[in-house]
Amino acid sequence: MALLTKTTVLAFLLLGLTANSQTLPQALAKINTEGFQKSQVMNLITDLSDVYGPRLTGTKQYFTAAEWAKQTLENWGVDKVYFEKYCDDCMGWELKSFNVEMTEPAYMKIQAYPYAWTESSNGVQTGDLVSIESYTDLEKIKKQWAGKLKGKTILIGSNPTQNMLFDALSSRFTEEQIEQAKKSIVPSPSNPLGPSAGNIDLIKDIELVFERIMKKDDAFFAFLKKEGAINILATAPFSPGILHPSGTYNYKESSIKPIPYFAISPENFGKLKRLSDRGIAPKIKFHLDTDMYLKPENNVNILAEITGSDPKLKDEVVMIGAHFDSWHPASGSTDNGAGSAVMMEVMRIIKASGLRPKRTIRIALWGGEEQGYLGSMAYAENHFGKLKETTRKQEVEKISAYLNMDNGAGQMRGIYLQGNEAVRPVFEELLKPYAYLDVNTLTIENTNFTDHDVFDYYKIPAFQLIQDKLNYKTVTHHTNLDVLEYVPERDMMINATVLAALVYQIAEMDTLLPREY
Repeated sequence: MALLTKTTVLAFLLLGLTANSQTLPQALAKINTEGFQKSQVMNLITDLSDVYGPRLTGTKQYFTAAEWAKQTLENWGVDKVYFEKYCDDCMGWELKSFNVEMTEPAYMKIQAYPYAWTESSNGVQTGDLVSIESYTDLEKIKKQWAGKLKGKTILIGSNPTQNMLFDALSSRFTEEQIEQAKKSIVPSPSNPLGPSAGNIDLIKDIELVFERIMKKDDAFFAFLKKEGAINILATAPFSPGILHPSGTYNYKESSIKPIPYFAISPENFGKLKRLSDRGIAPKIKFHLDTDMYLKPENNVNILAEITGSDPKLKDEVVMIGAHFDSWHPASGSTDNGAGSAVMMEVMRIIKASGLRPKRTIRIALWGGEEQGYLGSMAYAENHFGKLKETTRKQEVEKISAYLNMDNGAGQMRGIYLQGNEAVRPVFEELLKPYAYLDVNTLTIENTNFTDHDVFDYYKIPAFQLIQDKLNYKTVTHHTNLDVLEYVPERDMMINATVLAALVYQIAEMDTLLPREY
C-alpha cells in the first residue's frame, strides 16, 4: 500500500475533526485556553513530588500515590477510573534511618544513600574497609578473599573518571541536532538523537538487561553474606556530590537480599580508595534501618478513560501513558512524576474543555517500569496476548496509538517515529498548529527502554516523545536530586497542551493511525 499523501491526510482530518459541530480551530482554542491559561500541571507535579514521592515499586507510598491519582481523576469527572494489578511477588521496602561515617584515620561524614531491597544492619556497626576492585570472576574472588571478610566493609569498583565540570550540566537540543535527526533515514543511525537508540527487541532487552546485567551481582552478594561482611559501598560516575542508588533489582520475594549496601559520592569513594591503595584501612561506622514486606495489593496500574462519543468508534482507543513508579532516594520528580503529571493534565484539559472525542482516550500510569516494564507488560499480556506467543487478542486492533512520556521534564520537541514511516505525514499535519512552539520534529529513529517498547512489540503504533535533555542524564536520573526544582513550568505546560491537542485529533480521525509496514 502506498504511503498516505499530505493531501489525503488533510482530507480525512477535515472530515473527522468536526465533532459536536465544532471546527478544529475552535477545539484547539479550547484546549489551548485550558492548558496554557488555566494549567494545573504544576499543582499535579508538586503533589506527586512533595507529598506522594518517592514511589518505589511495591511500597505503601506507591499505593498511597496511586489512590491520590485515582481520586484526582475521579474528581475531574473522568468517565471510568480503575486499578489493575501487575505483580504478586514484588516486595515493598521502606527506609527508616541510616548513617555512614569514616571514623579513622580521620573523621569524614560519608555522603551516602542505601540501595533498595537491602537488609537492615541490626544496629550500629563498625568495620575496617577492604577494597575489591573487580569482582566479575567470582571464583578468583573466593580464592583470594574466603575467610578474610568477616566484619569488613567492602568497597567495590574502581575510581570513577574525574568530572571537572567543563561541560554544561543542563542543555537543550541544538538546531544542528534537530536537523540531523529529521534527516535520519534508518531507525538506528550511527549518531542517534535519543537515548539507547537501536534496533528494539523487547524480549532480548528484558532477558539481557533486567534479568542478567541488573542481577549479575547476586552471586557476589551471596558470597559476601556467607563470609560475614557487614556492608558494601559503591559509586557511579555522576556529577560531583550526586548519589545514584538506582538498584538493586532484588525486588521479588524469592530474590537474594544484599547485606546493607550504600551508594556514596564519587569524591568520598575516591578518598576511601586512595587510602586503601596505600595500605591504610579506613574504619567505617554505619547503621541502616529498613522495613521489607510483601503487599501485592500495592502493585497496581492506574487507568482512566474518557469514553468516545461515536457509537461506531468508541470501542477504539487512543492510549497515553507514563510510568508512575520511581526510585527511592528523592521525589521522583523528573523520573517520572513529570510524565505522569503531564498525562494526567492531558485528561483534565480534554475533560474541562467540554470536548467529546469520537474514540475513547485512555490514560495508563504504570507501576514497575524501573524493574523492567512490569506494569505495562502485565497489562499487555492481559489485554493483547502472551509474550513469545503469536496469538493476539482482538483488542490489539482497537488501539489506534500509544503515546508515552518518560525522558524527564524537558519540553517536547517532536516524536520518535520508531521506524513507522507511514505515520510521518499524519503527525506532520496534526502538529502544524504548534509549529511556533518547536514541537514538530519527526525522526524515523527509535528510542527505547521505556513502556512504549511493550506496545511496539505488539505492533501497535507506539511513540515516545522527543524531549529536551535539560539535567535529566547529568543530574536527576535515578539520583538523590530527582526533585521538583528541576521541573520547568513552561516546558510542562507546553507538553501537556500539545499532547492534549494531538491526542484529541487522533481520537477524531476517521481511521486508525497506520501500522508499521
